[in-house]
Amino acid sequence: MVGRVIQVVLLCFVVGVILAAFNTDALGLLNWTIENFQKVIESTRKFIDWGGHYILLGAGIVLPIVAINLIFKFIKNRRSSHENE
Repeated sequence: MVGRVIQVVLLCFVVGVILAAFNTDALGLLNWTIENFQKVIESTRKFIDWGGHYILLGAGIVLPIVAINLIFKFIKNRRSSHENE
């Protein structure tokens, strides 16, 4: 247990030295992380706004075809199960 605590403290020290070499601090790193997370969310929202229209447009053709295919498979499986009885 004590050995694990010492490892964590040494790891924190090494990471702190590396961050200091890049002239950053914990608050700056936290702000950078939050800003990038917000950018990812915004980019995802823009992608959904752009692609959502095309998804809905394609769904008007694809979903009925998939539904018909599933119905045919259901009927085929039902027939084969009745023939095996």
